[in-house]
Amino acid sequence: MTTCSAIVFNGDGTWDRRDDFAVATAPPGGAVLAVEAVGLCHSDVAQLNGHPHVPGEVSPTVPGHEIVGRVHALDDGADLGVEVGDRVAVNIVTYGAPYEGNPFGVRCYGYSFGLDEREGLWGGYGEYMSILPGTQLVRLSDDISAEELTLFEPLSNMVAWLAKVNLQAGQTIVIQGPGHMGLTCAAYAKSLGATVVVTGTDEDALRLEVARGVGADHAIDVTVDDPVEVVQDLTGGFGASVAVDLASAPSTPSLCFDLVHHLGQVVWAGLKDRAAVPVVTDKVVMKSLTIHGGAGGTPESVAEACRILNQGDFPTGPLLGEVVGLDEIDRAMEILLRTAEPDAVRAVLRHASEGV
Repeated sequence: MTTCSAIVFNGDGTWDRRDDFAVATAPPGGAVLAVEAVGLCHSDVAQLNGHPHVPGEVSPTVPGHEIVGRVHALDDGADLGVEVGDRVAVNIVTYGAPYEGNPFGVRCYGYSFGLDEREGLWGGYGEYMSILPGTQLVRLSDDISAEELTLFEPLSNMVAWLAKVNLQAGQTIVIQGPGHMGLTCAAYAKSLGATVVVTGTDEDALRLEVARGVGADHAIDVTVDDPVEVVQDLTGGFGASVAVDLASAPSTPSLCFDLVHHLGQVVWAGLKDRAAVPVVTDKVVMKSLTIHGGAGGTPESVAEACRILNQGDFPTGPLLGEVVGLDEIDRAMEILLRTAEPDAVRAVLRHASEGV
């Protein structure tokens, strides 16, 4: 096999399928991955439309950052801790030499690599991809489908964020937005022993049902009930310890302030597609709140997420959503934009390459 297929995002709202990519080759000290599956998230829609939100983002590019695959080849000088044939998760963040506009040298697979660098295969929407030296690759189980294991990336975010707020058993956490990130957050928070509340709208009936299925103690339809009143009732008038904003509505960041108690903690992680967000800062001051930005995981949280998934008891099945192929990207974008019928909690791209 000398050529392979990949999806290219042009950064102007259009995408192309190309079947003429030369199969990736290993950079010095690096590897080649045969991609099995890649999870999709709403940030892919922003990327499709050329709205950069990670360091050094370029267009056109091969996207895809929730990547699971098998090591296809290793350079003779590679020291990545894996062997050919291993199934691995890819930490999307890698570090190289600083360059203009990126003084820290941070690059992200699926975002920060153009088509003119090596074969141009640097994201999970391609059947193969190049792996740079120093990339964190973590072994994954062969007993769980690659599609389900792509959940490692959102789970690694939750491991990192809930460590920031030091979520404890018995505390109450409110998660605004039952997308795949919010549902993963609910399942992980429940595994820590928290009382979990998930909020959504009347358009989120399927997702709120899944939230209950993966561990949420309460699911609130905010078009029917006032979430602040419900949380006050559930906590005896005290309020939640933690509120996480994973919604797309501009109103939810400030609503976090009303959901938590004095000295409470807030995580902002929902992208608003550059909409203006009204925030009452007096509430932060008067309640002495702490706000954390949720922008990804850490090497430690990636390793922990993979450990959790490898145990086999995290609810990956209910969180899988719909699996699509390379010819179904428009359908996948509809799922992400919430315009698809029927709805699905997530979209995952599965490859069918002979090399996988």
